[in-house]
Amino acid sequence: MQNQLDSIKEILISRIYALFIEKYKGNKLKFAKTVGCDEKTIRLIFDFKQGMTLNLFFKIAHALEIEPSELIKGLKIEK
Repeated sequence: MQNQLDSIKEILISRIYALFIEKYKGNKLKFAKTVGCDEKTIRLIFDFKQGMTLNLFFKIAHALEIEPSELIKGLKIEK
């Protein structure tokens, strides 16, 4: 199950990163300020070195102007 969770995390972060590049043109500082966190936190998340809380996930979705459900659409743990 851990492999599936790691895969889901990678997909989710990749989706967030693609939207971040589109909306913020790679400006991590501006994105972090909009999210309300450290630039270092954003960098660690994008480098797959840090997870995110549900609270931070919702703030990221808000900063990207997307519903959180759209970011996790189709992601699930298989039996």
